[in-house]
Amino acid sequence: MNKRKSVSAIVPIYNEEKTISKVVNTLLKNNLIDEVICINDGSSDTSMDVLNQFKEKIEIIDLQKNQGKGFALSVGIKQAKGDIVAFIDADLTNLSDDHVSELLTPILNNKARGVVGYPSSVNGNLLNPLSSFTGERAYYKEDLISHIEKIAETRFGVEVYLNHHFNEKNITKVPLRNLKGLFKYEKRAFKDAFSEYFIEGVEIIKELIRQKRFSMTTRESID
Repeated sequence: MNKRKSVSAIVPIYNEEKTISKVVNTLLKNNLIDEVICINDGSSDTSMDVLNQFKEKIEIIDLQKNQGKGFALSVGIKQAKGDIVAFIDADLTNLSDDHVSELLTPILNNKARGVVGYPSSVNGNLLNPLSSFTGERAYYKEDLISHIEKIAETRFGVEVYLNHHFNEKNITKVPLRNLKGLFKYEKRAFKDAFSEYFIEGVEIIKELIRQKRFSMTTRESID
């Protein structure tokens, strides 16, 4: 009987004091998760204090300066001991065992080389038009190694980068039924939330342009 592949859950955190405890507890209790790595990306709230409550059970990496989601994930990938890495957002309010299982089952059963889990309604119908930018994902660590340095540079364009560089034929999209997370305006003052949305939007657009140029250059070299 083949041994199940090991899974490292990587959680990037930036000012998520309201939700991180629930997310970490869910991951620790799930029997598909072998390791939990939390990267505190320069939080200015009490996120680090919350994480320290779990310090005997999880791996904590404390970045003193905010460097963006892509950088935080790259640090987690390097640290991960699992065959598979699962990216989990820290602002989820109702992450459950079922959500984790839905995300990991295809890759653990060798049905896919990667999984993108998007929030959906209870019956599985897609509600979010931005589902391609979802943070809940699972990949083989060995597939990400050659991309680590580029991932580190993407900041909030990391999902754009991953979408572009991983062949859709090997990627499965699965609905994570009724999965919910906090909007920025529910976590921050309106001014701060607006500023973060703007910065993230700019970074996503920049990454889209970079990947478009990469595709054009690749096609030209092939021709």
